[in-house]
Amino acid sequence: MSNGGECWSTMSNDALILINELEVAFPQPSGLGKVLRGLFHRGTQSQGVKKMRALKGVDLEFSSGERVGIVGHNGAGKSTLLKCMAGIYPPTKGRVEIIGSLIPLLELGAGFSMSMTVQDNIYLNGAILGLAKSEMKEMERDILDFSGLDDYKEHQLIHLSSGMRSRLGFSIASFLAPDILLLDEVFATGDASFVNKAKERMNKMIDRCEILVIVSHQESIIRDVCSRTIVLDHGTVKFDGDTDAALSEYQAIVKGAV
Repeated sequence: MSNGGECWSTMSNDALILINELEVAFPQPSGLGKVLRGLFHRGTQSQGVKKMRALKGVDLEFSSGERVGIVGHNGAGKSTLLKCMAGIYPPTKGRVEIIGSLIPLLELGAGFSMSMTVQDNIYLNGAILGLAKSEMKEMERDILDFSGLDDYKEHQLIHLSSGMRSRLGFSIASFLAPDILLLDEVFATGDASFVNKAKERMNKMIDRCEILVIVSHQESIIRDVCSRTIVLDHGTVKFDGDTDAALSEYQAIVKGAV
């Protein structure tokens, strides 16, 4: 709970996401002088900082069996919404309730320690995702093989490229079987051979999960995967329904017709 907002997570046979009156606001400095005065005068920091509302009054429900796309312009609140579902951002107001196990594939490699080895980061990431060390030990060999990083398992992550770190992050998550899967432009970057292999693995994850929520700027992916799509515009839900109708609504917003 944070500033009146709630984020709950429970387990059940039927996965469910409930979002009620969700608002997320971030500090937005209104002037350097005010911010500095706030920093040097304890208890008055908020006076020099405005709040930028990234999400406003969002009410949504996602039920078992749904494949839902989220589209919108840059800054519409898409990634913020997924991060609220994942528990990364606490609600400023409102409530997010998650029923079922959830895996977010958002920023691959988020939570890694650059000073730790590839091998140690496998266990660290597993712990972040709520898995026991014994479970990760059983998956370690498969993760290293799939990521192609076996020869680098004793290397610190700081010495690996961002692409290699992304491969590791995806490989760890791809061996899990969550009830709810959140995706945010996972395949935007990376070498072609791994992307193709990862897409095959992703399709299996999508088939296994009960609820899929995906953010993508590629309309072909949204059309292929989702029967329901949500259009966000400046932090509010402008449309929630049939994918073809949603994409038409989104294009109208982009063109300035709405």
